[in-house]
Amino acid sequence: MWDLAHVSVREQLETRIPGLRAKYPEAGILAYFQPYTNTYAPVERLREIFTPAFEHPEIAGVAVGTRPDCLPEETVALLAEFNQKKPVIVEIGLQTANDKTLQDIHRGHTVGDFKEAVRRVRARGLWVTTHLILGLPGETISDFMETARVVRDLDISAVKIHPLHIVRGTRMAEQYAAGEFALLSFDAYCDAVASVIRVLGPGVAIERFSGESPDDLLIAPDWSGNRNQIVARVEANLLSF
Repeated sequence: MWDLAHVSVREQLETRIPGLRAKYPEAGILAYFQPYTNTYAPVERLREIFTPAFEHPEIAGVAVGTRPDCLPEETVALLAEFNQKKPVIVEIGLQTANDKTLQDIHRGHTVGDFKEAVRRVRARGLWVTTHLILGLPGETISDFMETARVVRDLDISAVKIHPLHIVRGTRMAEQYAAGEFALLSFDAYCDAVASVIRVLGPGVAIERFSGESPDDLLIAPDWSGNRNQIVARVEANLLSF
């Protein structure tokens, strides 16, 4: 496992691309700035970090993971500038469209902040993907449906849906251990995903609806790594209507 914080973007690209190209000879390759918040730096520092990806001849486009409260106008302008060279996808985490839940889990932004960030990014011609979590404490199927409606109505290109994971060393792990909330079962999660996809409709691409955490950190659910089973159950649910 690399300590990527100490490996240059250029070196990461040169090391990883040959293996990807051998496995997928005809595919376009995206450079994905994924972990944490990738716009949390001054613009000139971001330019320095992102430039190698846009200069590499094998890179077809760039995806940048971030948050609604970390997209000042000068950063959006920089991403729009890069978008003139290669397509830029801005992944803005929402998780839920319930402001109370966002406050309870200390997200640091509101649904209104998310809508405004999406509006500004889309106005610059950038693609937007968002991340959703199903099963946050206190939420029900009605919350999931409302979140899907908010996303559907915002001209968002794609979503990534995840089940709630309980990981060691977090406040939520303490709350879960104290019995303050329960997780969705495998069946309930798959049914909820299918319902969300129906609300989103064909205009929003579904990039994923499973997710995993490292075994040494994950407390629950014990089914979250069963990707094939999740996909099969959700597809069967969708085809049953």
